[in-house]
Amino acid sequence: MKKVLLSLMAAALLAAPGFAAPAQAADIKIGIVDTQSILGESSLLEVLRKAEQEVAAAEKKLVDARNQKIKELEQAQKTMKVDDFIKLRQRYEREIVEQVKAEETKIEQKRQEIQKRKVELENKVESVVQAIAKKKGLDLVINKQLVLFGGIDITSEVIAEIKKK
Repeated sequence: MKKVLLSLMAAALLAAPGFAAPAQAADIKIGIVDTQSILGESSLLEVLRKAEQEVAAAEKKLVDARNQKIKELEQAQKTMKVDDFIKLRQRYEREIVEQVKAEETKIEQKRQEIQKRKVELENKVESVVQAIAKKKGLDLVINKQLVLFGGIDITSEVIAEIKKK
């Protein structure tokens, strides 16, 4: 009885429109896109790289300034009275804290800007890919790094369209 039910269910599934895969699979058009190439060609990516370099430079500037203050304190400790040295150390500590706060605010703003730009770039690439896929009648677009063989490569068209915008 179980075998009969199973064979009836299998026959019903195979007769369903969605399971006529071999005939319908030939009608599916798959596009591929090389996202690494697209991002590499984007002028916005260059802006992001520059902003990230600015963040790294600001962080290095903070560390260098702190290290310089520490060296100055070490030298001052050798020649100053204890009370004067303590006052100088406290002043340096306040200066370092103020500088760190100011720089961290700038760094955080840069990081937020970088994140915002990354999202803009991702959205831009996605919308261009969708528009080109629709124009070409593609049912699916896959990242080229995931495809071993086949597909319609639309990478160059996406790059050209992004450069227009």
